[in-house]
Amino acid sequence: MALTAAAAQVMHNDAAARGKWLVGTLTDIDLEYPGRYVGRAHEADHNGGKLLPGALVARNLAELRAMLPTGLTQHERTSMVPPDVIETWG
Repeated sequence: MALTAAAAQVMHNDAAARGKWLVGTLTDIDLEYPGRYVGRAHEADHNGGKLLPGALVARNLAELRAMLPTGLTQHERTSMVPPDVIETWG
């Protein structure tokens, strides 16, 4: 299910209010949205976390970045990041 930027902001705010940390991954390879840039949220915890439902979907990376919730910062790539992930935000 594609999310609006406003819905993603609500999801981010809700997680913060519950003391949870969300990590967003941006990719241009997604079976559900071929040919699009996709952002998905993961709720991090000590057990690895979980993928949250929904996705931000855009025509290009700049458009996708503009849809991200406020307050996120881009993280440097590490060896743990899968090759299909373009950027990680948290």
